[in-house]
Amino acid sequence: MSFVSAIQSGFRNYVNFKGRATRSEYWWWTLFTLIVQAATSGFGDTIGGFVSLGILLPSLAVQVRRLHDTNRTGWWILWPIASLGVALAAFIAFAVSTALDLVDPSEWDPFTAFDGMSGVVVVVIVVAMIAALVTGIANLVFTLQRGQPTENRFGPPPPPRAVA
Repeated sequence: MSFVSAIQSGFRNYVNFKGRATRSEYWWWTLFTLIVQAATSGFGDTIGGFVSLGILLPSLAVQVRRLHDTNRTGWWILWPIASLGVALAAFIAFAVSTALDLVDPSEWDPFTAFDGMSGVVVVVIVVAMIAALVTGIANLVFTLQRGQPTENRFGPPPPPRAVA
């Protein structure tokens, strides 16, 4: 699949989370999104935010279809996000409880702010960050693998690319 046809396919299948996507479709789409993000980063947060929002859904759909091509469920993309969410929730819970313990904000010292951090909170944050890293790497490896050449539980393989 060419760069242009991958972009067309990405927008044509904007919310299509069924079926399969080839490696070339996925990686050309990823390159396109990186170029678009870089090109719009200089125009301010508002335009960059709208562009990011506009390509978020097709990016998720292409990645889910890419995972389907390797016979994996699309839910794999949620593992790194969920792991980071657990780490963030544990950190926020600690921060809120620490902030509530402070009677006088002038007494706050950034060097001692984490002294009261529970070992359990540290373990939860570290384990969640490791889980996010491992599942993120797993998703990368999955997108790098060859798709199944035969039909799998997500449907037939994508049609062969046309040679021009």
